[in-house]
Amino acid sequence: MEFRRLLHPLPLLLIFVFVAVAVADLVQELSEEPPPPLELAGSTDPRFETLEPVIDFRSDRGDPAVEIRPTPKLAQGQWSAPRPSGAWARGPAAALSIELAASGHRVLILECMPTSDRPPTRAVNLVMNGIDCGEAALDPGWKRYRFILPTGATRLGPNRLALSFPGAGDGKRKPRRLLVRRLGLFHEEDVDVAILDAAAPVSLDLDADRATIRSSGILEVPLVLEDRTDALQMRYRFSSALGGAVVEVVQSQAGTDGADDVVRTSVSAEEEVSGRIRIPLHGRRGAYILRIRAELVAPDNRLLLSSLRLVEEGDPSRRPRTAGPPRS
Repeated sequence: MEFRRLLHPLPLLLIFVFVAVAVADLVQELSEEPPPPLELAGSTDPRFETLEPVIDFRSDRGDPAVEIRPTPKLAQGQWSAPRPSGAWARGPAAALSIELAASGHRVLILECMPTSDRPPTRAVNLVMNGIDCGEAALDPGWKRYRFILPTGATRLGPNRLALSFPGAGDGKRKPRRLLVRRLGLFHEEDVDVAILDAAAPVSLDLDADRATIRSSGILEVPLVLEDRTDALQMRYRFSSALGGAVVEVVQSQAGTDGADDVVRTSVSAEEEVSGRIRIPLHGRRGAYILRIRAELVAPDNRLLLSSLRLVEEGDPSRRPRTAGPPRS
């Protein structure tokens, strides 16, 4: 074929039309209005329930934007009211109850300081759900003490933890014995006690519509869908190629004969460290809960969720996906 045949005006015209259409599509794409952002905060505050909880006994703990669970229930009369430095365990023994979202923890780390009153508190014994978990000799000042928990010491649901102080006496008077600042429960025996210094397990930037999850747990955000909604979509990014997350949109069917309406998808950092989640809602309305269960295997892993959007029916910003099939 001669070179001049390639310059035939018809092919050149087709190329010109193709480029013009592509440029027009690009201009239209850039000028389209993005979908409305998802309101992270509903009528009630979002909450995060940790699978390996670090429980803070200080009165000024936590992020006001999100409720961190579990919250310990201190036995009345056996503890002081929480203060900025922690809560005092009083008398010869003090108990508390914790509602756990997981079981099988093998380590408990206690951050505390014994009283300097007379008689001094020299040791603390720990019992979890009636199972003796050992005793630690106490040093003056703030220290962290590790207890190895027997198999089955913790369970899903309510747990009772009791602290006793050998040699403290059994008199009617209940002097302060131990100032407790933080308590952590973990599944791996080799966990570093410095983990108590880690940042908050979850943080929400409501203005930017993004959430950062730093530890394994369950984030629940209440939603109210007043308009017909085609889908909920967001972007995700793990900081490590280990772990994953299950994302659910749940509509409670309480008061009816049916089970809760759940739309679920899952992502794995091993398959894709980052990507997009799209949950079809098929034009539904009403009160929902966005639930994200994160399993962050690596200790330094975190899950960043961003660009949370509700896509409405007929929204011009909705474009067909060119990637592979949707996750199940």
